[in-house]
Amino acid sequence: MSQNPLPLFLVDDDKMFLTSLSHQLKTMVKPESVIKTFSTGEEFLKQLKREPSVIILDYYLNSSYKDAMNGLEVLKRIMSINPDAKVIILSSQDKMEVAVDTIKHGAYDYIVKNENVFLRTKLSIINAMDAISVSEELKSFKRIIKIVVGLILLIVAGCIFLQHYYPEISGSSGIK
Repeated sequence: MSQNPLPLFLVDDDKMFLTSLSHQLKTMVKPESVIKTFSTGEEFLKQLKREPSVIILDYYLNSSYKDAMNGLEVLKRIMSINPDAKVIILSSQDKMEVAVDTIKHGAYDYIVKNENVFLRTKLSIINAMDAISVSEELKSFKRIIKIVVGLILLIVAGCIFLQHYYPEISGSSGIK
């Protein structure tokens, strides 16, 4: 897992499952990790500005509130605001087309709620956090490359300047 604790948000309208998942995850992730729970997508979206790194999102979020957004609608909103977020969809749906649709809309993973849901979720979170860590390292590497290329270009420009305006330093006769 990554070095720094990353915020982890759980969104599920089944309060018992949400509590159980939250408890399980607290034993799986670093103690200083922040785990926030939400029972509706609308409630969660109000907090999206806090930029959670990993989001566990239930596919059906409208069992308690019939007019509530479903997980796919919430996923689309998340991706429009923060396309780098790692969203893991949990669902009782065991249909391939549902899983494919969520992945197509930006979900990092799709997990069926069955007897292995906690283990699969833990593994998916570990993979997501590792992917975030690699992405951050890649961004740092790209910044370093840009700095190095900039310095090389500055040195080349300096050499051209010196050769053009001070040919006696470089030993050449100058550009005519």
